[in-house]
Amino acid sequence: MRRRFFSFLKDLGLVPLQESVFYGDLKPAEARSLGIRAAEMLDSSTDKCFWFPCSLDVDRMRTCVGYKHFVYEDPDGYGFL
Repeated sequence: MRRRFFSFLKDLGLVPLQESVFYGDLKPAEARSLGIRAAEMLDSSTDKCFWFPCSLDVDRMRTCVGYKHFVYEDPDGYGFL
């Protein structure tokens, strides 16, 4: 089921930074859909999932390991990580 949830997140347009960490721009309806699908697709006794609005500081991110050439375009809507 986790693989299907991973695919669902990618279908929303979220980009995986790691296998279990995504970032991207979601409209309010998409964010609500994420909550609904997480509840449907994940097992709360064994899985964990959280999401929240955030903004990325690209200059700070580029100082981290592996992100020297990271490119990010500002979203027109809401950002979620």
